Amino acid sequence: MLKQFIEEYFINPIKYGEGYNLVNTLAYSFIFIIFAVLTFEIFKRMKIKVDFKLCLAIAPFILSFIVLRVLRDAEIVKGYVFMTPFIWLISFLFILSYLLLSKFLENKYGLPFHKFMFISGFILFSFLIGFLNVKNLKALVYMLPFLIITTIILLKLKETTENKIVLGLHVFDSITTAVSLKWFGYVEQHVLPKLIISITKTPFSFIFVKFLIVYLSMKLIDKNEDREFTNFIKMLIAILGLATGGRSFLRLICGV
Repeated sequence: MLKQFIEEYFINPIKYGEGYNLVNTLAYSFIFIIFAVLTFEIFKRMKIKVDFKLCLAIAPFILSFIVLRVLRDAEIVKGYVFMTPFIWLISFLFILSYLLLSKFLENKYGLPFHKFMFISGFILFSFLIGFLNVKNLKALVYMLPFLIITTIILLKLKETTENKIVLGLHVFDSITTAVSLKWFGYVEQHVLPKLIISITKTPFSFIFVKFLIVYLSMKLIDKNEDREFTNFIKMLIAILGLATGGRSFLRLICGV
């Protein structure tokens, strides 16, 4: 019974590329929350401040693992280890370990951890990105009007810079998804977008829904007086937007 349950809701979706269902979505979300809580505690113990420098330091590594995920989509690399959720678990453990190592080197030798991480990550990203074969730049033409409108709205929005960045990443994700579904024959695999699109009959509806969800989330988060916790949560939300949007975008322009 348990074996059949695990196969149906966890193994088969990975094995056959069936996407997400309500069960594995809730399970992965729960695991994500646990790791988030543990990471925040580690940050407090190690006195790692959540700020722009930290985000800049880890960004190239996140982009590198996004590229690895797309390389698996393109079948340039093989194995389940490069598929969701394993690739994101590995990326989390790797980035956290490398961050702690960088922090240790800073404390021992005075080498700024964010510079060390950024340079290392940029080298890795520069190496991996070379394996991608971009062949669908036409997709940018479809995306451009939506990106211009989004940029204008964000510039006029009376919000903090970090809130605008988080919003921008998630709207970019939803725009990429909408364009992929509407004009390039892709299939939505996530539970919530799939539900909303099935109700509204258009993939563009999720752009507005996601903007509203993330915007209201930012407003709610900003009410918390613990700035470190607030910044940490915003960073996590930004990473989610970057990971999903980055993968969708690279898949689209690479035609995989």
